[in-house]
Amino acid sequence: MAVFLLVFLLALVPACSPDTDPVNGDNGGDPGNGQDPDPTEPDEPDDFDFGRYQPNELGEIPVFMYHQIGTPEGTWVRTPDNFRADLQRFYDAGYRLVSLTDVFNNNIDIPAGTSPLVLTFDDGTPGHFRWLKEDGELVLDPDCAVGIIMEFARENPDMGTAATFYVNQGLLRQYDSWYTNEHHLLKLEKLVEWGMDIGNHSWTHAHLTNDIQSTEQLQRELGALQHFLSTHLPDYRIDSLALPYGSKPKEEWMEYVYQGSYQGVEYSHDVVLLVGSVPAKPPNHVGWSPRAMPRVRASNTTDSPGESPYLDQALKRLESTRYISDGDPDIITIPEHMEEFLDPDSLGDKTLRVYDPEDYKD
Repeated sequence: MAVFLLVFLLALVPACSPDTDPVNGDNGGDPGNGQDPDPTEPDEPDDFDFGRYQPNELGEIPVFMYHQIGTPEGTWVRTPDNFRADLQRFYDAGYRLVSLTDVFNNNIDIPAGTSPLVLTFDDGTPGHFRWLKEDGELVLDPDCAVGIIMEFARENPDMGTAATFYVNQGLLRQYDSWYTNEHHLLKLEKLVEWGMDIGNHSWTHAHLTNDIQSTEQLQRELGALQHFLSTHLPDYRIDSLALPYGSKPKEEWMEYVYQGSYQGVEYSHDVVLLVGSVPAKPPNHVGWSPRAMPRVRASNTTDSPGESPYLDQALKRLESTRYISDGDPDIITIPEHMEEFLDPDSLGDKTLRVYDPEDYKD
């Protein structure tokens, strides 16, 4: 079957609805010489190498959930060496880091043939971002999560540094006697400077089902971090929330999970993360659910005897279900058999390209 393009000239429809609970390749266009093509000439054939890249931009995206980076290895603890090994494993398998913001905005811009992967870290524990003092100077601890990500990106620049750190009122805490609030603020500034994000994990890590007694209390829990940043990083907007314990408030209060205000400062969350155990659907999939986005626990453990660890399970599943980029964020390329899972209203001004993999087999 011939490759075809469908250009949808649709008004942009928000993908976020309250009703919804694997090398750079040519993008198929001829760059030409800057002149308009002769309208009497036929269109140039699409020369994108479908057989090589096998794009599927309706495939699943893993959102990996880490907690502590430290020792010993455990259900909620990943050692620095194991986290390094995870990054190498992801990279070797063709994954590249992307931000949740870019996923939400349908702006996944990675090389053709590679796949997006999102890193998240909950609770702002010391192993996420630690300063060391050497000769009176602050130095990034090479064994903290940020240090490991930065070093890996120096060695593999195409991996990127995107990650989201979900913090509470302790922010990115550290317990050294010399550590002050100024060191806290510097950490937040550096996260943004280094291409990482700050996410909301509620102010006191409250259980939103059991601990919340009023909408005022709920808005304080969910708005206090943005209120704090309005003074210290006034241009920064928190756009995602990781539900503490995966808990939700009363159904009639759910609107405040997505937006509200605290002491005159408004907050809003485009993405709300669960503690689920499967990869997420992408923005153009009918199953896209930014207000209830699942994550995969990044650990060598499992809750069921005899099962593979969560991380292994997810990567095994993704061998056949993963999102594979075409290298062009303005084109959404999918195999023909995935058309039934496409939400056409989500395309906006993107170009849809559908192909039959059978046409490109050796």
